[in-house]
Amino acid sequence: MQQKAIVIHSPGSGRSSKLGEAIEWLRLAGMEFVDVLPISALDGLPPQGPVWQKQGIQLAIAAGGDGLVGGVTSHIVSSGLPLGILPLGTANDVARTLGISMDIEQAAATIMQGKATSIDIGVAQPAEQEPHHISDPHKPVLPTDAQSYFVHALTIGINVKFAKFATDKQLRKKYGNLTYAAAVAKALQSYTPIEVDLDFEGVAIYDQGVNGKPGEEPRILNKTVHVSSKVAQVTIVNSPVFWGALRASVPGVNLHDRLLDIVIIEADHLANLVYKILRFFRRSTIQKADYAGWYKQFPELFSAERSHIPGIHHIQAQGITIHCRGQQAEATLDGEIRGQTPIHARVANECLNVIVP
Repeated sequence: MQQKAIVIHSPGSGRSSKLGEAIEWLRLAGMEFVDVLPISALDGLPPQGPVWQKQGIQLAIAAGGDGLVGGVTSHIVSSGLPLGILPLGTANDVARTLGISMDIEQAAATIMQGKATSIDIGVAQPAEQEPHHISDPHKPVLPTDAQSYFVHALTIGINVKFAKFATDKQLRKKYGNLTYAAAVAKALQSYTPIEVDLDFEGVAIYDQGVNGKPGEEPRILNKTVHVSSKVAQVTIVNSPVFWGALRASVPGVNLHDRLLDIVIIEADHLANLVYKILRFFRRSTIQKADYAGWYKQFPELFSAERSHIPGIHHIQAQGITIHCRGQQAEATLDGEIRGQTPIHARVANECLNVIVP
């Protein structure tokens, strides 16, 4: 049966030149395209999913990277319209998480022949619906009722600097395919610690099970847990894969558990940060807890800790509010600067219907 689809694309995505090839392949396979729009065409519009459905559209296709996936999701999730992904970005971490091929023809085949599955997503407030490039310092504060969804992750700290460098046109021209690596190096070198107040909601506690190992099913703490800390970064993870082709994955992240995975990286010297981050991604099992330092200050989180790497903490929760002391910090949603503190993030009530192999 012929499907009617709308394609939303990002002209600035890393592999945007392959858009025409992908559309032609889908057209030959029987897809009917009602429209092909740049994401900028949706700026300032309310969610378009219901409008598209009235036009007979059965599928929305995000042709770009993670930021575009998040932007399109904000338009369709409340309508239940399914999402197809053509991974035309640079990292494509959401597509990699879902097992979607980086080969454009194979990714197009998944859209035509795959199956729809529901996954958890996050929602943040205040945050913008559409991805945009470097934020304008004179831009007014977002209205407090502005909210947006994220599929991959929400981050404050180092990743915001990375996003600014990675979208800098001069840096892209200078480094080409090495832009992401250069942006990471520049972000690490220029990072400054941030003092944050974190309020966790619905923290997942893993009680001791058989042989002293944590049980598989958590219980949810029914009180707010407050944490104050000086951090390099706070990341609220929904999809586990990071760093594109390197496929670093946050252990224990599940797209169907109705929990967000919150990773706090305490401020430290640059060399120590790099070592700890690499150790965090490489761990294959939950490590033994050491009741010291951070946990003496925040004992409620001792049984919630998933990493037990000194200086990096991995907590699962239903929601979190981030305040930055003495400043208003920007936040990236799915790699694009789209929010600002104080910011509240939680597991969205809605799930995203997405086409997977």
